[in-house]
Amino acid sequence: MKDIRLISRPDHFIVPLLFLFFSLCFPIVSHSDPQKPSGEQNAQESLILTGYLSTKYVHRSAEASDNRFRDQDLFGELRMDITAPEENTYEAHLFGTLRRDLSDNRDSSAFYPLENSSDTHRSGTQGYLYEANLAANDLFRSVPRFTLGRQSGTRDEPLFFDGIAADVRATSKLIMTLYGGAAVHFYEIDGHGGDDTLAGAGLDYSFSSNTSASLDYLSVSDQQNYPANADLRDRMASLKVWHSFASLMKGSAKYRYLNGEPRDVSVRAVTAFPESDMQLNVNYFRQFRTQNELSNELSLYYAILGRSAPYQTYDVKLRKLFGPHYAVDLGYLKRELIEASGESLFDRDYNRTFLLIEFIDLVRERLSFSIIAEQWEAGGREYDTAGFDAGYKFKGVKKARVNGGTYYSLYKYDYYAEQGLREKVRTYYVNGNYPLISNFWFNGSYEFEDSIENYQTLRLGMRYDF
Repeated sequence: MKDIRLISRPDHFIVPLLFLFFSLCFPIVSHSDPQKPSGEQNAQESLILTGYLSTKYVHRSAEASDNRFRDQDLFGELRMDITAPEENTYEAHLFGTLRRDLSDNRDSSAFYPLENSSDTHRSGTQGYLYEANLAANDLFRSVPRFTLGRQSGTRDEPLFFDGIAADVRATSKLIMTLYGGAAVHFYEIDGHGGDDTLAGAGLDYSFSSNTSASLDYLSVSDQQNYPANADLRDRMASLKVWHSFASLMKGSAKYRYLNGEPRDVSVRAVTAFPESDMQLNVNYFRQFRTQNELSNELSLYYAILGRSAPYQTYDVKLRKLFGPHYAVDLGYLKRELIEASGESLFDRDYNRTFLLIEFIDLVRERLSFSIIAEQWEAGGREYDTAGFDAGYKFKGVKKARVNGGTYYSLYKYDYYAEQGLREKVRTYYVNGNYPLISNFWFNGSYEFEDSIENYQTLRLGMRYDF
């Protein structure tokens, strides 16, 4: 792997103001005066703070060529949302993560099967600020929402930027969204924060209570220094349509057009048959063009994954309940390359068919288990596999559970690791979640991957919701 530098810029002028805002608001919304009656106290608390703080310790090991490798990391997440539910005028949002490499394995020149993108930083500690913004609702009649600061997911595309976004109501059926600012790239080789920009606009139109459509346009400018100096400029337009055919039958379709050429199309349909206790999901996706290097927003891991050949997928799932104790799932997934010669490490042709039978509270209350039979087909060969899962929910303890089982993966992808792909992997796992005190949770999991190399992963974490 090459050196990937963190280029997010939490030192933009807006972020210190936001942290100051949170520090001032936190005592107001998180503490109460025990001397005041609860009714008077609630009336004065116009702001409410919600969110969570979580930590996670991850230990991984791998056995390859008679050598054993180990890696340890510590993760943290903080989510804070301040809202005024009565007036619903102002909001503030903060979301950030922190990662600490406890093993100090960042020598990219040596073979290390557990290497991932975070190991390529010069420092063993990386911080990621995904959201830090202020939002105003209905300040003006024609502007239902205005947001300033670091934002994510303004529309369908996974974008991060420091700037502004505004919803403008043109009519009762038409709403326009405008956004733009300095693009934030958390993973980019030899990048410099602040050099990249993006801007976009979207239109949402409601034809009726059953039919809606959205039209989007995105413009991105990405100045890259690896593998050569380049100023990438991408323009993408997309159209999405939703329609409810009946109360329990819905469908959507999305088409994207990139730099003067069709990029991809996706179609989804979901329907339920209550009288038969059945649910059906159908998905189709087709990528029309070979995806070469694009701006960071449109090809996030190009430096790792390389080119992506055109392909299409068909995905069908049917679930049927047989009374309160039995359920059966049927599924079929086909991934097909459009060009026969396009197969590579991350571009594969394969089919997967499965049958899953679930037993719910049958042997014992709150105990469920399932068995799955699969058939994989790839490269002219067929692979018959099976899996198992058992889960137990603790009585009287909300969300407390434990699960264990095994499953098979013909291809198991790890987009963050140097090796990227492991084949014919049998995974054994156990995981659980249990509250220690009110709003304070403990969770853990263990996985053992049996393949050409053996991988083990232990995760221990805690989460506090406030």
